[in-house]
Amino acid sequence: MSRIQPCEMCGVEAPVTLIEIDHVELHACPKCARFGKPVIRRPKKRIPSPVTRSVPLKKSPSRTISPPKKDFLHDKILVDGYGQLIQESRRERGLGRAEFAQLIKEKETLLARIEAEKVLPTDRVVAKIERELDIELKTEVSDEGSFIEDTIPRSTTIGSIAKIKRKKSNKSP
Repeated sequence: MSRIQPCEMCGVEAPVTLIEIDHVELHACPKCARFGKPVIRRPKKRIPSPVTRSVPLKKSPSRTISPPKKDFLHDKILVDGYGQLIQESRRERGLGRAEFAQLIKEKETLLARIEAEKVLPTDRVVAKIERELDIELKTEVSDEGSFIEDTIPRSTTIGSIAKIKRKKSNKSP
């Protein structure tokens, strides 16, 4: 059964069919449908249970569902220049890198890479550094929109993203 809607590959308004490309199901126009194979949905057969119980099952104690530990909508991210901030705070307290690494029980090489901003520290390491240096390394994520929302318009399809990517890769030597 095909219905008229935008093709998810090229964006053309046409009768679309459900196809599968690389284990992904897409609604595609007849022109784009040739790149995948059609998906045929068959109704699942319901098999009756051969065993019926006459003895009631024991009811297990109900469990309460606890909320997730992290609130991903209000998560924090590292501040810009976190490496410089760590280095300056450490030097203000008169601590060498080796001494500070030993104080927070981490390797000196890890601390050097964090200060050079070559490595993103884990939340556990960030907490240790913040506690010892009495600084804030994380800030709230702003709700002003994301990079993707700002750069890619709503009408963008998979095909146009592939073209954008292809254009960018052709320019680089």
